Amino acid sequence: MADEINTYIFDTDICIYWLKGNDRIEKKILQVGLSNILITVITECELYYGAYKSVKKEKNLAVVEELKKKIQTLHTLEGVASHYGKIKSALESKGEPVDDADLLIASIALINGSTLVTNNIDHFKKIPGLNIENWK
Repeated sequence: MADEINTYIFDTDICIYWLKGNDRIEKKILQVGLSNILITVITECELYYGAYKSVKKEKNLAVVEELKKKIQTLHTLEGVASHYGKIKSALESKGEPVDDADLLIASIALINGSTLVTNNIDHFKKIPGLNIENWK
Protein backbone atom coordinates (compact mmCIF):
# COMPACT_ATOMS: atom_id res chain seq x y z
CA MET A 1 0.00 0.00 0.00
CA ALA A 2 1.88 3.04 -1.26
CA ASP A 3 -0.61 5.47 0.31
CA GLU A 4 -0.27 4.01 3.81
CA ILE A 5 0.75 6.67 6.30
CA ASN A 6 3.41 5.70 8.78
CA THR A 7 3.15 7.17 12.25
CA TYR A 8 6.02 7.41 14.67
CA ILE A 9 5.78 7.38 18.44
CA PHE A 10 8.62 9.17 20.19
CA ASP A 11 10.03 7.61 23.31
CA THR A 12 10.89 10.08 26.05
CA ASP A 13 14.61 10.09 25.30
CA ILE A 14 14.03 11.07 21.66
CA CYS A 15 11.69 13.88 22.75
CA ILE A 16 14.39 15.24 25.03
CA TYR A 17 17.06 15.07 22.31
CA TRP A 18 14.68 16.82 19.90
CA LEU A 19 13.79 19.53 22.43
CA LYS A 20 17.50 20.14 22.99
CA GLY A 21 17.94 20.82 19.27
CA ASN A 22 19.13 17.54 17.72
CA ASP A 23 19.42 18.31 13.98
CA ARG A 24 19.12 14.68 12.81
CA ILE A 25 15.78 14.31 14.58
CA GLU A 26 14.54 17.63 13.21
CA LYS A 27 15.50 16.65 9.63
CA LYS A 28 13.74 13.30 9.94
CA ILE A 29 10.61 15.01 11.30
CA LEU A 30 10.63 17.30 8.27
CA GLN A 31 10.89 14.21 6.01
CA VAL A 32 7.98 12.30 7.56
CA GLY A 33 5.83 15.28 8.53
CA LEU A 34 5.12 16.61 12.00
CA SER A 35 1.53 15.35 11.79
CA ASN A 36 2.89 11.77 11.75
CA ILE A 37 4.74 12.20 15.06
CA LEU A 38 2.99 11.11 18.26
CA ILE A 39 3.83 10.61 21.92
CA THR A 40 2.09 8.47 24.49
CA VAL A 41 0.63 9.72 27.74
CA ILE A 42 3.47 7.88 29.48
CA THR A 43 6.05 10.03 27.70
CA GLU A 44 3.99 13.12 28.45
CA CYS A 45 4.01 12.15 32.15
CA GLU A 46 7.77 11.58 32.10
CA LEU A 47 8.36 14.97 30.42
CA TYR A 48 6.24 16.73 33.04
CA TYR A 49 8.08 14.87 35.80
CA GLY A 50 11.42 15.99 34.40
CA ALA A 51 10.21 19.58 34.10
CA TYR A 52 8.86 19.71 37.65
CA LYS A 53 12.04 18.34 39.17
CA SER A 54 14.35 20.55 37.11
CA VAL A 55 16.09 23.71 38.27
CA LYS A 56 14.43 25.64 35.40
CA LYS A 57 10.95 24.38 36.20
CA GLU A 58 8.88 27.18 34.62
CA LYS A 59 10.95 27.23 31.42
CA ASN A 60 10.78 23.45 31.03
CA LEU A 61 7.05 23.33 31.76
CA ALA A 62 6.55 25.89 28.99
CA VAL A 63 8.60 23.68 26.63
CA VAL A 64 6.39 20.68 27.41
CA GLU A 65 3.24 22.78 26.87
CA GLU A 66 4.58 23.98 23.51
CA LEU A 67 5.40 20.40 22.48
CA LYS A 68 1.84 19.34 23.31
CA LYS A 69 0.55 21.98 20.86
CA LYS A 70 2.68 20.49 18.07
CA ILE A 71 2.11 16.75 18.42
CA GLN A 72 -0.73 14.47 19.45
CA THR A 73 -0.66 12.44 22.65
CA LEU A 74 -2.10 8.92 22.55
CA HIS A 75 -3.69 8.18 25.91
CA THR A 76 -4.56 4.56 25.30
CA LEU A 77 -6.20 2.32 22.74
CA GLU A 78 -8.51 -0.67 22.88
CA GLY A 79 -6.41 -3.79 23.41
CA VAL A 80 -3.36 -2.13 24.98
CA ALA A 81 -3.93 -3.64 28.44
CA SER A 82 -4.29 -7.17 27.09
CA HIS A 83 -1.28 -6.76 24.83
CA TYR A 84 0.76 -5.38 27.72
CA GLY A 85 -0.13 -8.31 29.97
CA LYS A 86 0.69 -10.88 27.29
CA ILE A 87 4.06 -9.34 26.44
CA LYS A 88 5.06 -8.76 30.08
CA SER A 89 4.24 -12.35 30.98
CA ALA A 90 6.16 -13.75 28.00
CA LEU A 91 9.23 -11.59 28.65
CA GLU A 92 9.31 -12.40 32.37
CA SER A 93 9.05 -16.12 31.66
CA LYS A 94 12.18 -15.75 29.48
CA GLY A 95 13.96 -13.75 32.18
CA GLU A 96 13.89 -10.57 30.06
CA PRO A 97 11.64 -8.13 31.92
CA VAL A 98 11.04 -4.63 30.55
CA ASP A 99 10.23 -1.56 32.65
CA ASP A 100 6.45 -1.08 32.97
CA ALA A 101 6.45 2.44 31.48
CA ASP A 102 8.48 1.30 28.47
CA LEU A 103 6.29 -1.74 28.00
CA LEU A 104 3.18 0.47 27.98
CA ILE A 105 4.75 2.77 25.39
CA ALA A 106 5.66 -0.25 23.26
CA SER A 107 2.17 -1.76 23.64
CA ILE A 108 0.55 1.48 22.48
CA ALA A 109 2.92 1.62 19.50
CA LEU A 110 2.11 -1.98 18.57
CA ILE A 111 -1.67 -1.56 18.85
CA ASN A 112 -1.51 1.74 16.92
CA GLY A 113 0.66 0.19 14.18
CA SER A 114 3.31 2.87 14.76
CA THR A 115 7.09 2.73 14.71
CA LEU A 116 8.69 3.50 18.06
CA VAL A 117 11.51 6.03 17.78
CA THR A 118 13.98 5.60 20.63
CA ASN A 119 17.66 5.79 21.45
CA ASN A 120 17.19 2.68 23.61
CA ILE A 121 17.11 0.07 20.83
CA ASP A 122 18.65 -2.75 22.89
CA HIS A 123 15.97 -2.42 25.53
CA PHE A 124 12.99 -2.38 23.15
CA LYS A 125 14.22 -5.03 20.71
CA LYS A 126 13.13 -7.69 23.24
CA ILE A 127 9.51 -6.93 22.33
CA PRO A 128 8.33 -9.10 19.43
CA GLY A 129 6.81 -7.36 16.43
CA LEU A 130 7.75 -3.85 17.55
CA ASN A 131 9.11 -1.64 14.76
CA ILE A 132 11.94 0.47 16.16
CA GLU A 133 14.08 3.26 14.73
CA ASN A 134 16.72 5.52 16.22
CA TRP A 135 16.76 9.02 14.76
CA LYS A 136 19.44 10.36 17.09
